[in-house]
Amino acid sequence: MGVTEEVGKVAGGAVEAMRGTPILLAILLVIIGFLGFNVYLMGEVSSNSRERNKAQLELINSLVKDIRDCRQPVQRQGYDPITKSLMRVD
Repeated sequence: MGVTEEVGKVAGGAVEAMRGTPILLAILLVIIGFLGFNVYLMGEVSSNSRERNKAQLELINSLVKDIRDCRQPVQRQGYDPITKSLMRVD
């Protein structure tokens, strides 16, 4: 016998055993529904996180670009005692 035949026999046996107690069958259906809902919910959370991370990465890249555009070379200044004013020192 193959694996699929054995699984089918086990599932069939479980359903036959639960026919005598319908509450167990109802509980099993609720649990399966709950698991399906959790799978759906985790997929939505994952999708939302992916979109949020993408938006944050775009914002960070935009900020880095803006900072790079605003940077200017540092200009050093010194004091000239003759003219008594600040002068540029290279």
